[in-house]
Amino acid sequence: MVLDPFSVNKPNFPSKAAVVIDGGYWRKVVEHLDLKFVDLVALANVLCMPAYRIRAYYFDGKKQHTQSFHDSLQLLDRFEVYLGELVPRDITCPHCEKVITTPVQKRVDVALAVELVHLATTGTTDLIVLIAGDRDFIPAIETAKHAGVIIRLVHGAPKTVSKTMYKLVDEKIEITIDFLKEKGIPYKLRGEAELISKIQSIEVKSEKEKLRIESHVKHMLITVESLLLEMLTRTPKESILLSSLGIELSKREPNWKEKTKIKHLKSLLKLEASKYKLKEQDKQVYISTIKAIPKEDIDSARTFILQVVEKFFQENKSDSISLQQLGSLLSRKNPEWKKKYEVKQLRTALNTLEQDLIISGTKHKIRIKQK
Repeated sequence: MVLDPFSVNKPNFPSKAAVVIDGGYWRKVVEHLDLKFVDLVALANVLCMPAYRIRAYYFDGKKQHTQSFHDSLQLLDRFEVYLGELVPRDITCPHCEKVITTPVQKRVDVALAVELVHLATTGTTDLIVLIAGDRDFIPAIETAKHAGVIIRLVHGAPKTVSKTMYKLVDEKIEITIDFLKEKGIPYKLRGEAELISKIQSIEVKSEKEKLRIESHVKHMLITVESLLLEMLTRTPKESILLSSLGIELSKREPNWKEKTKIKHLKSLLKLEASKYKLKEQDKQVYISTIKAIPKEDIDSARTFILQVVEKFFQENKSDSISLQQLGSLLSRKNPEWKKKYEVKQLRTALNTLEQDLIISGTKHKIRIKQK
């Protein structure tokens, strides 16, 4: 039986805790969850429960663009920041075999491991909360455990953590959006924060109008995503011209700028920056998906949906089918179809079938007909 460390009544032990954070790893967690902001003080305090947090230590390499972030950390209650160095290192890409020069942290991991051992062996804490995923910390963890200290590993997606370290620690907590919600830790998602900021900056006459604009923006984000995937299926290349996407978008939604109060496609894409990659080449801007869905999966999904639709019309006299009916038929045919074909929403998948089907209506009144 796995016990929840937050629900167990331990009045005397552990009583004192420290949080040790690998800054490089924490950035990966934040990027994966698409977080723009999370209250680190509230998070650190919750992660230490039922013990009292004595101090949090944040270890990171020196980066010019993160200096303001490091400075703000120093101002937080009982937070200390240790900055190592970033040195250039040549790494050979396993796919293209090209040599890439990338900045690598130096002395940061060693300093973190030394602090971990120091906290454990000096009797400063009963519990160490470690936010990290690197197997290089295993010797320090073993030493800390021998000193009688509990090691609670806090991590992102399981695949980002060393399996050996995962087995070695005493307790594990995965950071997810649901975890932040459940524990009442303030946070903002990147796209959500940008969207809220955008909506709040628009001068409108009423709250109703703000909600209407927000609805249009969300609709356009879904439309852009489906349109981009549709255009990528037509080309063997992994990216397309941003201007081409803009032209197709204007054809499908002629008044999108007026409805969303957003003047440029780039500004709209920034609301979901984690999904797209923009690259300038020969004075042209190209766009691709950061996590591209394999084209064979897209084609397979289209084929699957078309087969179900065609069979429905063959077996029924009706000349149309509702979105809800189609969703039920697809799930009946294959309960795991969305997972299999990496489809999030049926409505988005239908956008790639507009050449084969007639799709009319909005929201819950969408109907599909054969051409």
